[in-house]
Amino acid sequence: MINPLIICNEDNAIIIHRGKRFEEQVIPKLYHDVKSISHIPLKIYLTLMFNLGNLSNDNYIELKQYLQDIRSLRNSFQFPSHIQKTQYDIIDLSIEYLRVILKTKFVDKIQLKKFCQQARILFSINIELAARIHLDMLDSKIRPWYQNHFNDTERKSLKVLILGSKTARYGFLAKAYFFTLLEEQDEGKHIVFAESIDNEQKALEILGTWILDAEASNNFFDGDTERLHRDLLADAAKTHVKQLFEKSKCSLSV
Repeated sequence: MINPLIICNEDNAIIIHRGKRFEEQVIPKLYHDVKSISHIPLKIYLTLMFNLGNLSNDNYIELKQYLQDIRSLRNSFQFPSHIQKTQYDIIDLSIEYLRVILKTKFVDKIQLKKFCQQARILFSINIELAARIHLDMLDSKIRPWYQNHFNDTERKSLKVLILGSKTARYGFLAKAYFFTLLEEQDEGKHIVFAESIDNEQKALEILGTWILDAEASNNFFDGDTERLHRDLLADAAKTHVKQLFEKSKCSLSV
């Protein structure tokens, strides 16, 4: 068993420490609620972006139903008072725009762009809010373990496995947090991201393979534990690609 180990899987973090398994919630419900509100204008845009001009009957039916859904949504969420106005402003802006579209049965490109710009101002507030909500809870649960429960040896050997449904985008929040906590710049030594994995046992198998590769790499490549985590041809390819383009530049200058 790898010890200590932190596995981040959606809303929860699993901590394996000295033979015991602990589970902490690291993303609160409010985070998902705020994201749901922010997605409303995007959903409208994606429905209309290729349907400018006269509104098709299918889109009319879809948007009419979505308008009803948004109105119901407005009454179902309970937000803290300091963020409530922004959420209602996003919903109300979307409701008003849909009412115009459904009344005229026409999608004007300029009006659609104006709606997107107005929505962006509002959901930009939510983007910052969602990041803070997630990071504050993640930090409140993880840092006490790191500082108070792990000793110096454990902190140096800690592995973090982050599970995701798809390839992590640049700046992915959980990766950014653990890079800073562990003072790492890249994946590999302490932090591993596994995409399309939501099963803890499968994730552990992947991490086990990763560690075996690191050990083999250490022995074959003079202490470089990350060599087998890169394409084996990467270094040679980088050198030869550089040479190829240097030759091309020389040919062009002749």
